Amino acid sequence: MPPLTLKGITVDFPFTPYECQKDYMSKVIECLQNKVNGVLESPTGTGKTLCLLCATLAWRDYFKDTISARKIAEKMGGAELFPNTPLASWGTAATDGDTTTYYTDIPKIIYASRTHSQLTQVINELKNTSYRPKVCVLGSREQLCINPEVMRQESNHLKVHMCRQKISSRSCVFYNNVEEKSMDKDLVNSILDVEDLVKAGNKQRVCPYYLSRSLKQQAEIIFMPYNYLLDPKSRRAHNIELKGAVVIFDEAHNVEKMCEESTSFDLTPYDLASAIDAVDKLLAEQAKEAGRGDVSEDFNMESINGGQNNYCPHNLETHCKDKHS
Repeated sequence: MPPLTLKGITVDFPFTPYECQKDYMSKVIECLQNKVNGVLESPTGTGKTLCLLCATLAWRDYFKDTISARKIAEKMGGAELFPNTPLASWGTAATDGDTTTYYTDIPKIIYASRTHSQLTQVINELKNTSYRPKVCVLGSREQLCINPEVMRQESNHLKVHMCRQKISSRSCVFYNNVEEKSMDKDLVNSILDVEDLVKAGNKQRVCPYYLSRSLKQQAEIIFMPYNYLLDPKSRRAHNIELKGAVVIFDEAHNVEKMCEESTSFDLTPYDLASAIDAVDKLLAEQAKEAGRGDVSEDFNMESINGGQNNYCPHNLETHCKDKHS
């Protein structure tokens, strides 16, 4: 399939695109060029994921090329490399204004979806393209840890505690290999999903969890579940920098539900019973301080709210005085 040009960007699409796919990719590129947010929708089966990946990676390559053109021009003392192709024709992505843009300013792409299984499908789509960016997929210890002793722990809290303990004492052989293996070209240049990362970790005896965090530093596109972005604690824990990044929420209709879940919590019957007991004890203590004598053992919230006088806790002092007068 010959490359197609959309909004001045050459996009390498793996097959002849439909008109709706061209329109979709054009809108993606337009949002990136204008540095604006976009909400894009397309029917099921129209290859949204492939369009997102190809359009975004094509724009990023173009952005990188504009910086190369600027650098070459600077080396040549302002002379044009191609007399018939002025520098301005390379586009303005990296040449706007007086501020010089550097290679470190090339934005990372953060691609978020609801689950790791959905991310696996996205990564498989990426493998079907001609683009081969440096890739990283983030996951939890529950998904990526391969230390048998850690994984035998019953709760996630215990797993995290033991993992950190082993790291601090340098007693995890898998973690000790991370620094060396993070420079391995086969790992750095491979497009790996969570399962691939675990297989590679077992094969090369390197911790997939910390390897993924190390690969993140040099990755051009980072895959992660929504909650890694939406939960501030997770974002800080994984050191995710959003400034200057291209952030893609795939299947974004799930974001609202994910936000609700991340700010929600469960209350068990034990939690409620413990809370009631704590309130009863607090009320009894307050009654003792306000009263002149001992308080009846059956003095509790139920007796206040359901008693004959139906006193409110705000009138507790009056209630106690009346009771002992």
